[in-house]
Amino acid sequence: MIATVLRRRAAPLALFALAAIVAAPARAGDRPASPEGVATLQAFFDRFLPTPAPGAAPMVSVKANAQSYQVTIDVAALNGLMTGPNGAASYASSPHVVDLFEQDDGNWRVVESSFPKTVSRNADVTSTVEVDGYHQTLVVNPSLAWFVGGDAGATGGRVRIEGAKIREAIDFGALRGDYATTVNADGSVSSTIKQDIADIAFAVAPGGDAPGNGTSGRLDKASFNVGVDGLWSRKLMDLVSFVSVHRADLAAHEAEVKTLLRPLAAPGLRFVEGGEASKLMLATPMGAVALSAAKIAVGVSNAGPDSALDTTFAAEGLSLPPGLLPPNAADLTPSKVDLALTLKGIDIAAAATQAIDNLHFGGPGPAIAETDSTKVSAALLGAGPLKVVIAPSHVVAPAIDGDVQGELRYAAGKTSGAVTLKMRNFDKTMTAIRALGPEIAVKSLPMVAMAKGLAKTESDGALSWLIEVGEERSIRVNGIPLGKMPE
Repeated sequence: MIATVLRRRAAPLALFALAAIVAAPARAGDRPASPEGVATLQAFFDRFLPTPAPGAAPMVSVKANAQSYQVTIDVAALNGLMTGPNGAASYASSPHVVDLFEQDDGNWRVVESSFPKTVSRNADVTSTVEVDGYHQTLVVNPSLAWFVGGDAGATGGRVRIEGAKIREAIDFGALRGDYATTVNADGSVSSTIKQDIADIAFAVAPGGDAPGNGTSGRLDKASFNVGVDGLWSRKLMDLVSFVSVHRADLAAHEAEVKTLLRPLAAPGLRFVEGGEASKLMLATPMGAVALSAAKIAVGVSNAGPDSALDTTFAAEGLSLPPGLLPPNAADLTPSKVDLALTLKGIDIAAAATQAIDNLHFGGPGPAIAETDSTKVSAALLGAGPLKVVIAPSHVVAPAIDGDVQGELRYAAGKTSGAVTLKMRNFDKTMTAIRALGPEIAVKSLPMVAMAKGLAKTESDGALSWLIEVGEERSIRVNGIPLGKMPE
């Protein structure tokens, strides 16, 4: 269900990324709104938005309002523009009203004091989003074409999704968002967006007469964060602006688009995203599941042949329904897990360059032909061999206390590498395996006993195993040959 919350934040919560707590009126350093400013802003928005049908109101309209420029956004103007697998989506909402203040330091302040109830429909699915006590401020630097700060808040809200096959309900309490940017010495930007949401309740059930049982739960708190480092925000805006202006004849400007894309594909960009939750309670058809805390993070670094994809996962306080596991298995059920992995041997810059080289507009097929996509894949893997680096990771259960770290390599269809396992109180683990019953013990204990015999005893009394796999599929444990892996 955490995944559902993450997915749904693209609706209300992505808008919160433009939000902030202080919805103040004009400040002493604000420049007064002017007719020339209205025309400039209207032309700016019109550049990026579809031209309305004859007689239709524009999606975004601007007017002077004392010290601010009042921007009205007609969400219904999106109707028919966004098409998915189930057809075009439609939207119904009161207009969103945003005030823009031009500050005397050259920055612009974006202020909104409410989030109107929004209803969207796609095929037989209807979604409703309501946010209470919403207020926001965001500061944008035009020379960077990027935000430099802001924060957001709401007192609570609700999301409802109704369809023939599903019903979802999400209720949340206080929400807080903080946004910050620093400018790097080379002119690129580093930005972070952080969101905290309290008291989240959710329920998922089949819709209509669809069979199946529902699931519900609650989170005490959830936090999300997104970060980017080394982004050329001005160059990104130049690309988006150019594509918007030439969207009707993009094929004729293919060379210019590629020229604008290349600096953005150069090494130096890193993207990270993560989330964490506390006190998860889940009611399922199998029984109650509880987790005191969980955290996950993913990072992608474009560093040319040193590019990497890394991920970390941590969880603790797992409680499962009675009867879900075999009797006496609780002592072997992890109560705490910390895992960190990094994928290396990829070249994101080379793959991006190959993709740009083979990008073509105006044809009947995809922008990158299927035959050319293999070139992109080859460039991505050209820095090989692929490596999975396991950083020191830890697993704890009442009868397990283990560490794992190492590196695995994949090249030419062959796997090789070395992994070190370390176990403390291994005799306690063996006792817990015996308690699973004779049927399981008879199958498991001989292998466990052999593992103990192959182990190296460390100075702290822990047992360790260095497991090495050669490119010829040979296996060695603490230097002792154990045959070959199956093909």
